[in-house]
Amino acid sequence: MSSNNSNANSDSDDTSVAEVPTEQKDSFRSFIATLAQFSGDLSSLTCPSFLLSSVSLLEYSQYWGDHPKLFAAISGGTTPEERLLRVLKWFISTLYGSYSSRTTTIGMEKKPYNPILGEQYFGRWTGDAETGDTFLAAEQVSHHPPIMGFHLENKKAGVILEGHCGQKSRFAMPAGIDVSQTGHATLSLPGFNEHYLLTLPSIQIRGIVTGRPFVELSGTTYIVSSTGLLATIDYSTRGYFSGEKNSFKASIKPLDGGSAFYTAQGQWSKSSKYTDVKKGETKLFFDAEADQPLPIEIKPVEELAPLESHKVWAVVSKALNAKDYATASKEKSALEEAQRELRRQRKEKGETQADVLEVFELVDEDADATGKIFQTLREKLVKVAGAKAIKEDETKPHWRLRQGKN
Repeated sequence: MSSNNSNANSDSDDTSVAEVPTEQKDSFRSFIATLAQFSGDLSSLTCPSFLLSSVSLLEYSQYWGDHPKLFAAISGGTTPEERLLRVLKWFISTLYGSYSSRTTTIGMEKKPYNPILGEQYFGRWTGDAETGDTFLAAEQVSHHPPIMGFHLENKKAGVILEGHCGQKSRFAMPAGIDVSQTGHATLSLPGFNEHYLLTLPSIQIRGIVTGRPFVELSGTTYIVSSTGLLATIDYSTRGYFSGEKNSFKASIKPLDGGSAFYTAQGQWSKSSKYTDVKKGETKLFFDAEADQPLPIEIKPVEELAPLESHKVWAVVSKALNAKDYATASKEKSALEEAQRELRRQRKEKGETQADVLEVFELVDEDADATGKIFQTLREKLVKVAGAKAIKEDETKPHWRLRQGKN
């Protein structure tokens, strides 16, 4: 296997300036004008090639496993409170890679490819004798609306994460894009018969007009535990809590109310601290700059199946990396047109999107064990935080990794 490391840290987020290539300026102006007038979901718009990242959005599922030791360590907590604290720490560790790593490495956020239906992404992180290996499987389970399914598991540690994520984006003044992430993740600890429901943050993409986009998180997300505990995470953009970007405050409390056991605060893209309220002790929680993510291991391109991300987008990525934007646009358009033709053929055959999937299967939420767990935790969360605490797509899908795929 080869390593795929696209999220190394640097200090260039405030100094690097991206310039619009001369041959892309007309396309960029047209794109900005279209954004300002567009009222629907922006996922259908064609983005100028120089703003494209040479990775598929499906590959972003790897950020759940950026810190496999923290993921495996969750089951090592001795109490329900400590285990939820470990879930919270691991979750905070996933945010840098998901939402900030590209800004610090190349000075700007770029738009990933929209995954094709059935696109797949597999990888693993090789652990030591104590932690064991962590395995990732992801698949684009829906194209309209766009939804990815993901499954992260460490068998030795007994920690399993599964869920799905979709995105709805709209233009927002002043000159930005607001992204509402639908879906959720469910983390299970079979050894304790414990389960956790995690909701997903809202995204604000700013700096579009300057051609140097960056991401901020806003709103509130939750981690609700089957043990009767709740972690609440409040995000702020620059100028709120501490005046620093990428800030957050979190607390762990009983679901039915009461004082916090733990609190945490800081910058999810840099460092944060947590306080054991009962002991009155404050310590380092997580340092994204010091604790570097471990690269995911994937097979070389020549060994990949036709629907795996690096194989699907190989030609487009090669052109983008060479800054050959004309070829990148041409090849991307050809791939997308081929997908449209496939959709027409599937429609004529009466096939649904779920019929063509190989890795994940659509299950009845009322009959599936994981689906029932989700329903129970969702009800607990809605009771204390309201119906808007979790955002689901109108199709309300529930996806599960097929047996034999892990």
